[in-house]
Amino acid sequence: MAKKVGIVILGDEVLKAETRESNIAYMLPLLNEWGAEVALCAILPDDVPTVVRHLRSFLAEVDLLILTGGIGPTPVATVARVTLVVHPEARACLEAYYGKRMNAERMVMAHVPEGAVLIPNPLSAAPGFFVARMAVFPGIPRLLHEMFEWMKPLVEGKRGSRVTLHSSAPESAYAAIMRETIAAFPTVRIGSYPLLEGEYRVRVVFRAEDFGHAAASADFFSERMKAAGMEISRRVEERRDG
Repeated sequence: MAKKVGIVILGDEVLKAETRESNIAYMLPLLNEWGAEVALCAILPDDVPTVVRHLRSFLAEVDLLILTGGIGPTPVATVARVTLVVHPEARACLEAYYGKRMNAERMVMAHVPEGAVLIPNPLSAAPGFFVARMAVFPGIPRLLHEMFEWMKPLVEGKRGSRVTLHSSAPESAYAAIMRETIAAFPTVRIGSYPLLEGEYRVRVVFRAEDFGHAAASADFFSERMKAAGMEISRRVEERRDG
């Protein structure tokens, strides 16, 4: 079971702006809802040595890596220190799907790292696979959407509670209050996010596993904002601790 997760998008076409990347935006809400701590997102080129180097580094930081798109199973097999083999179930699926159109080029899709578990693909015959703490999906968004629920049992944890405060005060005006609040509540993660849709606004978000801690830090911040003559226009609470 994984608590800390990383996402890696593979593909020159993404880096060269030939394809608009949308898979991260799809995966992040689900992973957060399932309780994962998403520790990193990266986009890497179709270069095996580069991918291998980064995958090894990322695996030292997270419990699980999710990969989409890219240059096939070769770098994953290299990182897992196994060879590529023809998976019999993947071969059978491909032969059933393509029938007489099956050829050697399509059979390449049946090659996965030795010991990998297949991730079913209900829309086409090419499966994803999971091996050595790496889950590999196709980069086509529609396929990813159909397959991604397979990940849910691998992720443990719960989404923490949060309190969000809205204000029109400029960030520079409450920077000292932010520092004071962060020092007073070290177990609460606090972020300030300006919005420029229409008139200027900011969101200040207080995140903690325990709702009481998030609420107390938001109260502390609100009181000091009020004392400094700055208004909190709205407060939104999300309780996730029972």
